[in-house]
Amino acid sequence: MKIKAMAIIALAVTVPLGSACATKKYVRNRVNERVTPLENRTGELEETSRRNTQEISRLSRDVEDVRLRADRAQQQADRAASSAEQANTRVTGVEQSLTTLRSNLDKFTTQKTVTVLFKVGKSELLPEAMSALDEIAGQIRDRNGYLLEIEGFASADGDEDLNERLSQARSESVRRYLAEHHQIPLFRMYVLGFGEGRPVADNETLEGREQNRRVEVRLLTNNAVSQ
Repeated sequence: MKIKAMAIIALAVTVPLGSACATKKYVRNRVNERVTPLENRTGELEETSRRNTQEISRLSRDVEDVRLRADRAQQQADRAASSAEQANTRVTGVEQSLTTLRSNLDKFTTQKTVTVLFKVGKSELLPEAMSALDEIAGQIRDRNGYLLEIEGFASADGDEDLNERLSQARSESVRRYLAEHHQIPLFRMYVLGFGEGRPVADNETLEGREQNRRVEVRLLTNNAVSQ
């Protein structure tokens, strides 16, 4: 009888203990069922956040690279615009220079005039005449864009036709001297004899006739070359 009572007591104690163990297991399983998805979701969110952070960083680098490229392109565009403006300025200047050059191609300015005298009926150069020609030749050595007008004259002494030929011979003497002694090209020298025409003094006086027996050498400089 005593043994039977103890068995009953043991059974009574075991049933609540087993029931308590079953309840804890159930609760743990239920908690796991809820926590595990949350943990998985949290991991996914963390991975997504990590990828987003990396993508944002990459996009930031791309944006900075694009900005730097745009800055360089703008700088190049600014330099190109500046170069184009300078080129336009140079072109405008060249066009203006060409316009001025064309307008001055046939314009000459007298830079110097030298007069040399001759004896009666003679076309040979006197020493003082050679000295004057040496001076004007020294001014045009190694220069371009010039011409020499050489005009011969005679006094009223003697025959008019003879004086015409004499004035031409005097001009030729000057041209020959400049060509032989100073190597001035012939195409730069134009000669003409005017005879008794265009006197600078009175042919009725001795002094006047001396001044009229002359050759005038004018140095002409082309305006385009001087500019």
